[in-house]
Order: sequence, then C-alpha cells, then structure tokens
Amino acid sequence: MSESSDMQDTVKQLSSDIGNMADRIGDMSERIGDMSERILETQRIQSENMIAMQKSMLEAMNMMGKQMESMNKIVSLLVGKAVDIDLPKF
Repeated sequence: MSESSDMQDTVKQLSSDIGNMADRIGDMSERIGDMSERILETQRIQSENMIAMQKSMLEAMNMMGKQMESMNKIVSLLVGKAVDIDLPKF
C-alpha cells in the first residue's frame, strides 16, 4: 500500500506543480499584454510625432522656397540695374 500512497503523493505533487506553472504562465501573459499595450501607445505617440515633424519640415521647405524666390527677384533687379549703367570701356 505504500507504493500506492507514494504514487498518489507524486500525482498530487505533479498536479500542484502544473497548477503553479499555469499560474506563472497566466502572470507572464498579463505582463506581455501590459507590455504590448505600452508598445502600441508608444507607436501611436511616435506616429503623431512623425506627422508633426513632417509638417514642420514641409513648412520650413516652403519658407526656404519663398526666400529663394525673393532672392532671385532681388538678383534679377540688381542685374537689370547693372545692365542699365554705362560702364567705362577699356
């Protein structure tokens, strides 16, 4: 009968160990779920940041383009004035 009792004790211990493992797996899955939620939130924030940065860069590029247009007009006016000036002939 001792053998039967030992076997029952072993089965009980295995059942307990399996229960403990299941609890740990459950805890790990909760942590993974929390981490995945944080990752998704980070991606959402980064996406918003990327959109804001793209808009800022586009605005800066547009401003630079307008500055270049203004500079071209100024240079054209200066060149036009220079052509109208009688330069000494050598």
